[in-house]
Amino acid sequence: MRKAFTPGSNDLLATIEAVHAAGLDAQLWPQVLAAVAETVGGRAATFEVFDKLVGLHREFYSYGVPPVAEIAYFEHFIADNPPWLFMPRQQTGDIGCDYRFIDEKGMNKAPFYAELLTQMDLRYFLSGVLVATADDYACISVQRSARQGHVEQDEIRLMKRLLPHVQQAFDVAQRLKGVCAANKSFEQAFDWIADGVAFVATTGAVIYSNEALRAMVRRNDIVRMRKNAIEFFTVDARTRFDAALGAVQRLQAGEQPVPATMDFPVRRRAPDVPLYIVSVHPLVRTSPDCQAAVCDEAIVFIRDPLKRGNATSYMLREVFGLTETEASVAMALTAGVALPH
Repeated sequence: MRKAFTPGSNDLLATIEAVHAAGLDAQLWPQVLAAVAETVGGRAATFEVFDKLVGLHREFYSYGVPPVAEIAYFEHFIADNPPWLFMPRQQTGDIGCDYRFIDEKGMNKAPFYAELLTQMDLRYFLSGVLVATADDYACISVQRSARQGHVEQDEIRLMKRLLPHVQQAFDVAQRLKGVCAANKSFEQAFDWIADGVAFVATTGAVIYSNEALRAMVRRNDIVRMRKNAIEFFTVDARTRFDAALGAVQRLQAGEQPVPATMDFPVRRRAPDVPLYIVSVHPLVRTSPDCQAAVCDEAIVFIRDPLKRGNATSYMLREVFGLTETEASVAMALTAGVALPH
């Protein structure tokens, strides 16, 4: 009887550590799959996330097999691939291998085994299902050559030990993608605002700035970015901005800042043009027990009355179907201008 491959405990631990690292950086998956293949006793490995609704892969990483776009099976063999026909019956956490649904005689008749896998010097597989829902299917799979033979119980036990770690890494990766997508949507929402907006640390370092603020910097009018910090051109504006950030720091320390230091006008370089209005407000985070606390960051609004008027007029016309004149009247009313009798 063939002797199963059994790695040392250090090899298994190193593979597990590598798997968790790949959960934080997807670019590591190919080299991690190499470690998984060696640990479990194979010559190739794949990690794939399949969208059942559209019938396409969302993610595919491999070691020892051609890239997904180069494998003929994705064009010609997917409908006749016995493992994929077995997929709908699999559940999260299942361990799969060839003999659980097909024998050697069936393999010899199936084009997937007899043609495609033979061309890549592969024959058998051992897989672990990460997720199996109505919409998604994700699994990690180790492929073996005909010379290595079908997996035995030792390899299956190793896959069972590895699978929970791969599932955790996959979960972390999905959560990180969700956070990144939420942050991206958050940033895109601020790009719709006519005001310049920035999130800054109380040290002055800019954490995020929207397109309107970046446009102000490009116009070189009242503000610039210097060493990743907002810097106003006039001494008065710089002094007031520093005072506002200092007020946020005092508020965080439990003191009450002077409200007047949080909002101030800033002159443009061009004369006889409406002033910019700068507002600095502390950011408040709510803890799980619903306790609010001021954090060491602030949100900065730089309002350009000229740009704001144009943006407001455009939105009134687009949203409410007003004419340009009607939008102008609406803006005048909200500004407190009385209609003539």
